[in-house]
Amino acid sequence: MLKNILFISFIVVSISTWAQDNTSVKDSISLSDNKIISFETYYYDALNEKIKGNHREAVELLRLALRFKPSNADAQYEISINYKSLKDYRKAILFGENAVRFRSDNKWYWLNVAELYSLVGDNLNAEKSYEKLAKVDSKFVPEYIKSIARTGETEIALKKVNIFLKSGSTEELLVLKRDLLIVNKRNIDAISLTNELISFNPTNVNYYYDISELLLKDKQFIEAEKFITTGLELLPNNPILVRQNFKVLMQQNHYDEAFVILEEAFENSRLNFNEKLGFVIDFVEADKDQKQVKELIKALEKWVENTHEEKIYPIIGNLYKIQNDNLKALESFRKGFNSGYTEFSGLIEMLILEQELGKYDLLLADSDKMLELFPSHPVLYLFKGFAANQTGDYKYSVDALVSGLDFVVNNDKLKSEFHSMLADSYSRLNDMENSLKEFDKALELDPENISILNNYSYFLAENGKNLDKALEMINIVISVESNNAMYLDTQAWIYYKKGEFEQARKILKRVITSDDAKSADILEHYGDILYKLNKVNLAVEHWEKAYKLAGTSIELKEKINNRALLE
Repeated sequence: MLKNILFISFIVVSISTWAQDNTSVKDSISLSDNKIISFETYYYDALNEKIKGNHREAVELLRLALRFKPSNADAQYEISINYKSLKDYRKAILFGENAVRFRSDNKWYWLNVAELYSLVGDNLNAEKSYEKLAKVDSKFVPEYIKSIARTGETEIALKKVNIFLKSGSTEELLVLKRDLLIVNKRNIDAISLTNELISFNPTNVNYYYDISELLLKDKQFIEAEKFITTGLELLPNNPILVRQNFKVLMQQNHYDEAFVILEEAFENSRLNFNEKLGFVIDFVEADKDQKQVKELIKALEKWVENTHEEKIYPIIGNLYKIQNDNLKALESFRKGFNSGYTEFSGLIEMLILEQELGKYDLLLADSDKMLELFPSHPVLYLFKGFAANQTGDYKYSVDALVSGLDFVVNNDKLKSEFHSMLADSYSRLNDMENSLKEFDKALELDPENISILNNYSYFLAENGKNLDKALEMINIVISVESNNAMYLDTQAWIYYKKGEFEQARKILKRVITSDDAKSADILEHYGDILYKLNKVNLAVEHWEKAYKLAGTSIELKEKINNRALLE
């Protein structure tokens, strides 16, 4: 006979489905005892393999079991379940269909087939299976209706749910009908039915929320507020309804009342951080013209003052960014960082602001601090290398960038940025050989990067090397961005280095007369070109304009004083 332990394992894992082998008496009589024992041996051994997660072994044993009882529905179902675990859905469906063919009254077999068809996206067959399942067990009617809706036939699904509702209303079916009404854009009917659901279950907070949302879509603010008020009378201080009340007031521009709720929410110790943050999200979405952002910032600053919650600082920072006050935004982000805020996404925004505002000393210090938290994140090394480059510590820049390259994996564009920055730092160290190597590596990794093409072109022009190659590269850049002042300046400078001064003048003349000519470098270059064309007075005039913008260039000052280029 079978070992007791196998039989016990079988009882434990069977949940009312394959536990019942309803083999007919006739079938039992027609099989010899040896055949019965052989089937059960393979079958129960398979169940044990399934328990251990050995699904392929389980399938093989179950196939052997089927040699003795080919029409056994339980074995067919078990093979299907194991193939599902192996994600071989085609075979899982095949054996699942066999199971329901042999035992069409088993709800679990039908549920398995319906779920399998849903998994492979065969909504039509899933719907047919759910229909059969609903006939076997009426509690699966909602799933049947949903399966019809998934085929896109939402009107048919609505008709079906109405048929079932005639046999008796259940809350689940009413909710399903309401959702189908919304999908079919029958908002008024959906509102009416949600009101009916409130009568059906007056303590369900979701119904007050749902009906207010439907009314808000129709701009029925007063009606929405009435339902929220009713809900709050039954469920005082419910966080969902309090937030919805705040949202309704904001959409009606009742800011004073809304701010009272907002401040109470911030002070409410029973609300967690994310629940309080939801009020801020609703506020920003409702205040589309950003007229109340300053008041929101004040409320948040009061919140952080009372709680010292560092996660509030980046929220304030982002609100200052909305107000285009990047200095205040940076101040908030740094307060958060210094208070212990360590979420990477927020801290990266801080570094980006430091870069955009030219706060390179801060960028260098903060990227270094962040590397203590995230020592293997390559972007931080790139920020650090850039900051060191901008502060004039080119050797430190090279060291940071070389260290960071070790952490760049499967990202050629990022690796290219590292090599491009290394090329610039080596150039400033007068290491032309390494600079050329780094530019070549950068372009090899990202050959269409116009920023790198421009920088490489300018580098060659400045050093008077391979000017034809430089011109070829910058022409590619100009073909992409024909009106970019910086790129046109590079093109003009290459012509200047080639001795083609008139061509250089024509290019920069167009830039100088546009609104983009706010660069000291462009004005100085134009002055140099004019000088070479013997237009000394005009050259000095543009050098002086450049000096007003730059203000600290000794070489530029000497040009102006000597009224000549420096040899």
